[in-house]
Amino acid sequence: MNRSRVVELLQTNYEAIKEGKGKWFDKRVSYTIARTFVSKERLFSDSDYRRMEEVIKEELGVFNVLGQPVRGILLGMMLANGKTKELDIHTLISDYQRLREAGFLLSSYSYFSAYLLQFTEVAEKEFVVRRGQSIFEKLKARHSFLTGAEDGTIAISLAQQEKLESLTTEQVGDLVEAYYQALNDCGFFKSNQLQFAAASAAMLTGSFSFELIEGINDVVGALKQMGIRLKVEFYTSIVMLAFLGTMKKVRYEVLAEYLELIEEKTHLRFYKDFRSTLALGLLVQEEMSGLSDANLNISALTITMMMAQEASAAAAVIAISASNSSS
Repeated sequence: MNRSRVVELLQTNYEAIKEGKGKWFDKRVSYTIARTFVSKERLFSDSDYRRMEEVIKEELGVFNVLGQPVRGILLGMMLANGKTKELDIHTLISDYQRLREAGFLLSSYSYFSAYLLQFTEVAEKEFVVRRGQSIFEKLKARHSFLTGAEDGTIAISLAQQEKLESLTTEQVGDLVEAYYQALNDCGFFKSNQLQFAAASAAMLTGSFSFELIEGINDVVGALKQMGIRLKVEFYTSIVMLAFLGTMKKVRYEVLAEYLELIEEKTHLRFYKDFRSTLALGLLVQEEMSGLSDANLNISALTITMMMAQEASAAAAVIAISASNSSS
């Protein structure tokens, strides 16, 4: 699929969302959902969305923590990944309860963690949840004021990652912290998004990689040359591009093309940073698709994990900005 068609598919899905139940969604929420469908080369179905939303509302009842924007993004991710049955909702809620019983926080963000558990074998879920809770506590011990409910997604992702199976939860926490400090030295601002990026680096490498850190500096330099300043929203994509750069030459001229197409074809005139976020995500998607199976030592589950992390972080940023604008 050529780049113009990719952005057209993004816009088509965005319009389908806004013309349906997502009419009142923040633009960034709608485009976040739309990008998930583009990554799977699928079209958003408003009827499927409404049906799944009714099921989850009926299951949870009136008083529950799963509000917008998390519910919209979460259901969008499920639909884009072909999870369109009532059973998928039942599994999501069951896994959420499993997380709560293990000590995960009462929060809409914990549903992202529950979503990730749908990609774990039933027999392994209890182990992953317990390991994830232990990892969460290790992260929180290092950054008590920074680590919140949205970081449960990080913890479950790390617990699911095969590359980290040989490490104790303390060692996983140490690895994330090592990347956290190294990325901070690269100019990344201490923030929740930095913790997401550090966890992504740990998942991708399984051990500390100086080559990756050098690559991250190179990516930041390349973006600066294009006039793109370092923003917290870009952190995870930068880590991903640096990792891909260890296997191939990343074509930043493609990023410029995506930026131009997004500015031309979307309704994001006043969202410059978010346009860059989308363009970086599309560049990562294209660069990955160009790798052979022999070179692509990233599992589909790892990418799903990272997208869930990004979605959780994006939902938190959007919720905060919405709260600030209404206050």
